[in-house]
Amino acid sequence: MYMSKKPDFLTFMSSRADRLEEDGRYGTAHVYRSALRRLGAYWGDRPFRFTDLTPGWLSAYQSYLQGEGLRWNTISTYLRTLRAVYRQGVDLGLAPARAGLFRHVYTGSRPGERRSLSEASLRLLGVTPQADARLEAARRQFLLLFALRGIPFVDVAYLRPCDLRGGVLSYRRRKTGACLRVRLEPSALRLLESCRSADPASPYLLPFVRGAGRQGYLDYQHSLRRLNRSLRLLAAACGLPEPLSSYSARHSWATLANSKNYQHELIRDAMGHSSVKVTETYFRAHADRRIDEMNRDLLSAVLPG
Repeated sequence: MYMSKKPDFLTFMSSRADRLEEDGRYGTAHVYRSALRRLGAYWGDRPFRFTDLTPGWLSAYQSYLQGEGLRWNTISTYLRTLRAVYRQGVDLGLAPARAGLFRHVYTGSRPGERRSLSEASLRLLGVTPQADARLEAARRQFLLLFALRGIPFVDVAYLRPCDLRGGVLSYRRRKTGACLRVRLEPSALRLLESCRSADPASPYLLPFVRGAGRQGYLDYQHSLRRLNRSLRLLAAACGLPEPLSSYSARHSWATLANSKNYQHELIRDAMGHSSVKVTETYFRAHADRRIDEMNRDLLSAVLPG
């Protein structure tokens, strides 16, 4: 445990990233190290103590990140990571608790490019098998993500055969720890069987991860990059108007459920979100489009095109 009388924030942050890796949380450790590199680029080699973390310093750091041309969601990720490390330091008695320290910097989430597919595009994917084996595999894998209630790729990659019993999939979300239970409809079961790992000795249900520990995490990253490359090619082959990625399945499932007027609390529970507020961030871009359409309609009634 880090026990310096004058704890250095950067050293402590590095130690937390090491601990995350020891606990097998390689994705979160990667985020910590990315935030640490960005902070080091800004601050340099000077000592940086917890007491140097002030509202004024945070505002200046946020301005620096803006000046680097980073998107707001990326800036938010870096600042949320600093906040998490600061709170861990407070919990360990390494820093005093200061209310509202991060109040004046951005730690939210803004809708970026459209990630959800229209119902028509989803139907098109469902009925357009591909002659190219790689694109067909990507199509089925995307539809499987959608059919499993928009399951995140990281969760589907680490599913084990024992997680599937009697047509019911039970798993724990790696991001939030929430336990989810998904009854597979016949279409989802057929997709799962078509995507299933062909290796009988594999500890995983699907062929995305082979190794254990850090090697398993590298397998997951490689499989995710490969799938997203294939999905971009698939979108072009099918003539989809929307960009296509593994995360589009999750956004599409949530957006479609919202368009069918299902309660946001029900969608939250289905997706394993920590709060309805998280769920509703998925619908912001959809609401913005409706607002744009309303404004266009109103202006067309008054102003010449």
